[in-house]
Amino acid sequence: MTFRNIIIAAALFGGVLGGFAQAQAQAQAQAQAQAQAPNGPAEVIATRQAGMKHTGAAAGAVKKALDAGGDLMAVAASAQEVADWGRKIPSMFPPGSDAGAKTRALPAIWSDKAGFDKLAGNMAAAADTLAAALKANDAAAAKAAFAATGAACAACHRTYRAPA
Repeated sequence: MTFRNIIIAAALFGGVLGGFAQAQAQAQAQAQAQAQAPNGPAEVIATRQAGMKHTGAAAGAVKKALDAGGDLMAVAASAQEVADWGRKIPSMFPPGSDAGAKTRALPAIWSDKAGFDKLAGNMAAAADTLAAALKANDAAAAKAAFAATGAACAACHRTYRAPA
């Protein structure tokens, strides 16, 4: 019986083979995610720096729209990118990624991981509020949420990022 036939049988009859097919699909998805993950400290640092720069550009697009008084719904996706990055930040600082390339990440990130993760979560929550205000095209709420998002970013940078 070929592997293809086993998978077909599992799909038709379920049971143990159905669980095997599901486990194999999960293993393949995990292997693909690992293949796409950065390798080594230098690549991790480069990936997180690129993410930070992208987030800065996304925030800049929101600021430009707020300053122009234009259609705020058009930049809601940019605010959502900031929020999504905020949720990803803790995973971008694995142990051992404090050296290997030029980085402004301070040792406090790893010695106070809970505090660092909390501030990243605060930024994500503030950016979620910003995205909602932009989607509602509510300029006043969006300006307040933009300020809160910037304050959350600054709070983390003051504590966990070395000056330029």
